[in-house]
Amino acid sequence: MFKHQARYLVERQDDELWKYALNPENEFRDQLVNQVTSTALPESQDADEVSVTVRAFMQADLPNELIDLLEKIMLKQTPFSDNPSLQNLLILTAIKADKSRVMEYITRLDNFDGSNIANVSIGEGLYEEAFTIF
Repeated sequence: MFKHQARYLVERQDDELWKYALNPENEFRDQLVNQVTSTALPESQDADEVSVTVRAFMQADLPNELIDLLEKIMLKQTPFSDNPSLQNLLILTAIKADKSRVMEYITRLDNFDGSNIANVSIGEGLYEEAFTIF
């Protein structure tokens, strides 16, 4: 059931529907997020679907879930793997929400804004990560 709902949400691209689905009071939010992350978005070939979904996760303040979602489409070969904006977003979100993942991302990804990421890393005390970028 959640897999079908997740696909519907991704394909529909409706901000209000996303807001309702990702509301913290929705008792099924975690199951839905899991299906969006594991199935619906990785299946998508549409840049607009990806954009709307990423924006919905950001607006719902779900940084860890956003990291998981971006990992699925950035670290596996998808049409969006080389997208610089998504690579930047993945690394910057990890810097804020899960610093332990940052080094892996900067070594595996190669199409991000190095100088900006390095400066943000320094500001967050991630000196080794910044050095690796330079």
